Amino acid sequence: IVLLHDITDTHRMRLTAERNERLAAMGEMVAGLAHQLRTPLAAALLYTGNLRQPELDPLQRLKVADRALERLRYLERLIRDMLLFARGDSAGRQQFAVCELVTELGHTLEPLARARQIAFVARCDCGAAEVVGDRKALGGALTNLLENGIQVREAGGRLDFDASALDAAASGIGAAAVRFSVRDSGCGIAAELQERLFEPFFTTRAEGTGLGLAIARGVARAHGGDITLRSVAGEGAEFMLTVPLAAQGAN
Repeated sequence: IVLLHDITDTHRMRLTAERNERLAAMGEMVAGLAHQLRTPLAAALLYTGNLRQPELDPLQRLKVADRALERLRYLERLIRDMLLFARGDSAGRQQFAVCELVTELGHTLEPLARARQIAFVARCDCGAAEVVGDRKALGGALTNLLENGIQVREAGGRLDFDASALDAAASGIGAAAVRFSVRDSGCGIAAELQERLFEPFFTTRAEGTGLGLAIARGVARAHGGDITLRSVAGEGAEFMLTVPLAAQGAN
């Protein structure tokens, strides 16, 4: 006896509900978002206006231009994160190797870590394990976690990026999965902040958009997984993003 259950409508309804939750969260944060947009925009306008001053020497003009570009890039990043958060996981899906993604992200983030004098190690113990999903969205979510880890560490710190395959009993999501772990050597995250870190637009950094972790959680859940945080004062923090592995024989 073979029983088949079509869960297409259920899956579609879940995705719609998650998108509505994200849009509702954005609506609640419109005032805060307007402030986040207005401040860097005002700075960019001020710097750009200064470029018209004829008394500026070439070196001063270059510094002012660089500051204006910095503010405009921040605005671009904020708008990009807003769109990613509102859209959630995109429809495009493909099957890809876990270790290839880890290697690619390791090569991308290593120069940034080295520039900040942070020891960065990327490892994958998944062998030939593969995931079916949006490779770009998942890579972006992991990049957010890695960039956060690098930016909050001081020189001389350490950041570890690992991927390991888990069976259904150990994964916590009821299926064989891969767990991506981003672990730092910092001072940890206060208990009262740990839950709020995943709230849209909540950030503890002056240059943060407050959407990176919210996007990462949305991507993980859209792939049938989740993201958790483990942190003890004085012992650093570890973010763990878990998504199901592709079924063997899947195309």
